[in-house]
Amino acid sequence: MLPYLGKSGALRCTLLAGLFAAGPLLLAGPSVGAEVILTDAAGAPLANAVLLVDAVPAAPQQMYVMDQVERQFLPQVLTVPVGALVDFPNSDDVRHHVYSFSDAKPFELRLFKGSEAPPVTFDRAGAVVLGCNIHDAMVGYILVTESPQFAVSDASGRVSLPDLPDGNWPVSWWHPSQFQQAPVSLGELDLSTPGQTLSLPVTAAPAEPAPALSPLQQRFKTGY
Repeated sequence: MLPYLGKSGALRCTLLAGLFAAGPLLLAGPSVGAEVILTDAAGAPLANAVLLVDAVPAAPQQMYVMDQVERQFLPQVLTVPVGALVDFPNSDDVRHHVYSFSDAKPFELRLFKGSEAPPVTFDRAGAVVLGCNIHDAMVGYILVTESPQFAVSDASGRVSLPDLPDGNWPVSWWHPSQFQQAPVSLGELDLSTPGQTLSLPVTAAPAEPAPALSPLQQRFKTGY
């Protein structure tokens, strides 16, 4: 036997039954998130391009990592907010000597392995070009930005901004081909349209042969 609900309880049950009969209950509120494909001037997917959006801030990240794997920086392009700490672990079995002469953050981490190097604070907006004093083929980039939302495109050119609210927001972009130049504005865009593609005026550069090692690099190539 069901408990007696009284008139108000019976009315609530009747209303709920009507809602479930009409279909699932939908909560009001704007949808969030954007997924965009970036292409170069020829229409090919563009990897390692940064999309910057001046929208409401996303959840902050506490630590950023620029690793060194198989004598390459990983990731090749890292984007961080102004004031971020970046850790530089060395996952190789040889020593690296990381440095930058960029105006946004000149610094040097002398020969180190593993987690010996201290984290570096990036406190000024701009593009920071990284190198290794031992391995000339190692080139990486850290874009330090005041934009509250940003993401780097993957190998398929895909950029994901899961916390982006609906609406038109100021959008800009940056790519390693710009070297230390500032990001380029695209104006105010609505990125919420599914499958949206943005073509950027970037031309793929031909691959260059790896430079020969200098006597100093030959001396230290084994990490000693």
